[in-house]
Amino acid sequence: MSKNAKTASKNNPTARAQATKYLFEGKEIKPVKIILHNKNFFGAEFDSGDLVVNKSGSPLSWQQARIMATRS
Repeated sequence: MSKNAKTASKNNPTARAQATKYLFEGKEIKPVKIILHNKNFFGAEFDSGDLVVNKSGSPLSWQQARIMATRS
């Protein structure tokens, strides 16, 4: 094998995809870890720091918010 041979790197930053941004009701959301008294889960938060909640006022999981959001 030649000393000048190049191998593919798993950590090549040029091969990585750009992070996807999600918009929920026209505002950008990001994942956050929510710790309640009886359960822990990843939820969604607006850039302002407010949690994304459903109609009954419960925080949405990241999966639920991501499905309901639009990609940008």
